[in-house]
Amino acid sequence: MSRQVHLHKIVGRCIAKRRHATGMSQETVAELMQMSTEGYARYERGDTPASLLKLNDLATIFKCGIDELIVEASTGLTAQAQHIAKLLDGVSSVDRDEIVKIVESICALSHKKEKKNLSR
Repeated sequence: MSRQVHLHKIVGRCIAKRRHATGMSQETVAELMQMSTEGYARYERGDTPASLLKLNDLATIFKCGIDELIVEASTGLTAQAQHIAKLLDGVSSVDRDEIVKIVESICALSHKKEKKNLSR
């Protein structure tokens, strides 16, 4: 699967999550967007990429920012940090500390691997 197709799938999952969070059906959202249910479902499956205009319409319907529909697909450090912060929301401080230790270990391994590759 190409990177672009993979990103469309991630954005589709984000759209579906927001729809579920609002308690709306695909039919309701499709109707609000003045499109067929199948056309809307293609966005959620990632089969069809949503244009910026469509993402704006969805954000309005879901009462969220466009960034909330695409943040998981972003490769930017700030967006990824925001995504991780949202994932950690509601996790106890003890568990968060453990998760941070795990992430630190993974990052240390990645840095060593990168340093080794650069020295070749």
